[in-house]
Amino acid sequence: MKTKGWLIYEAEHAKKNRAFIEWFLDEARELGIELDFILQTSISFGVRNNELAILLDGAQLMEAPEFVIMRNIDPLFNEQLERQGIPCFNSHLVSVICNDKAKTHQYLAGQGVPMLDTFFITADELLTGNLPLPFPFVIKSRTGRGGGDVFMVEDSDQLQAVLAELSARSIILQPLAGSPGKDLRVYVLGTEIVGAVLRSNQTSFKANFTLGGQAEAYILNEWELTVVNKIIQQFDFGLVGIDFLFDENGCLLFNEIEDVVGCRTLCLTSDINIVKRYLEFILQKLATGETFT
Repeated sequence: MKTKGWLIYEAEHAKKNRAFIEWFLDEARELGIELDFILQTSISFGVRNNELAILLDGAQLMEAPEFVIMRNIDPLFNEQLERQGIPCFNSHLVSVICNDKAKTHQYLAGQGVPMLDTFFITADELLTGNLPLPFPFVIKSRTGRGGGDVFMVEDSDQLQAVLAELSARSIILQPLAGSPGKDLRVYVLGTEIVGAVLRSNQTSFKANFTLGGQAEAYILNEWELTVVNKIIQQFDFGLVGIDFLFDENGCLLFNEIEDVVGCRTLCLTSDINIVKRYLEFILQKLATGETFT
């Protein structure tokens, strides 16, 4: 009997990731998995008749999936699935923490993970002139993705312009890293480091590949492996990308964790079949009956 699962996206990202979705569906068939692609907009969830309920296209779900691969950011739905006994990859805890840059830094502080000084604040609070860092500094939206809502601010005029764009949103402030325009993404599956990609950009302090950066495979040294594993030990990951900046000496500085991580650069710089490995990882988790948190 086939293992049944859901692959969930929201509509906009589904359009951009059609090839990746087809890759999932093809690999699932090869592994004997019945994997259904579902848009988040097709799902309603909450409490019905005093019980947790999930509706699909307005109808009560007759047969629950055995697992869900969540490629949309909705930690409340992740938690609903888990409360109904359906393992979700990634878990709601990973989704809650890793999709908030402030929460991630707060969670990892004191764990021996090197990181930039990071202050949690709202854009409106900066209007008071109480700046915890001197210029220049970097402002990031707590929930931004793919290099979006990240700004370098060099003076008060630039600060005013950025605040006008961010309005009352919650943000973090950080000093500029010692090696701007370069970062490292480490791909992690469960507790295993499956690959790393160095990204660089000669024309911007942001190294994201989607913003014009370059990508190449990277081999972690022993100290870097130790840093990555300190982070891995704090979570129960499915598939994530752990991003690092570099200080002036070329040493890693933790930056963020991508819950719904893109795999384009990993595919371009290696022959790793990350989708097959992810599905095999899920099957192994289901077979061992491990607790998902």
